Amino acid sequence: MKKWLGLWIFCIPIFIISFIYSFFITSKVAYLPQSECKPMFIFTPQDVQYCSEIYPIDIFLISLKTEPLSYICLISGLYLIGFIIYLLKKILKP
Repeated sequence: MKKWLGLWIFCIPIFIISFIYSFFITSKVAYLPQSECKPMFIFTPQDVQYCSEIYPIDIFLISLKTEPLSYICLISGLYLIGFIIYLLKKILKP
């Protein structure tokens, strides 16, 4: 149990660093010219006036497509949430 808790504590900075790098850096799409950003849109309508009106789901999908580090963020985030749920089940189980 202690090694899993240690791995969980180790995953927190990995998650935070990879989240900041992959998703916040990918949001730079909002500053691109319209001719470059509009082909990347998936869920955002093509008739938006500015690229800064991109939907967050599009930022997430573009990040997964362009930044391989975002997969590490996704996996470590799922591990963090899964371990918390496991601990809560273990504590609340009579």
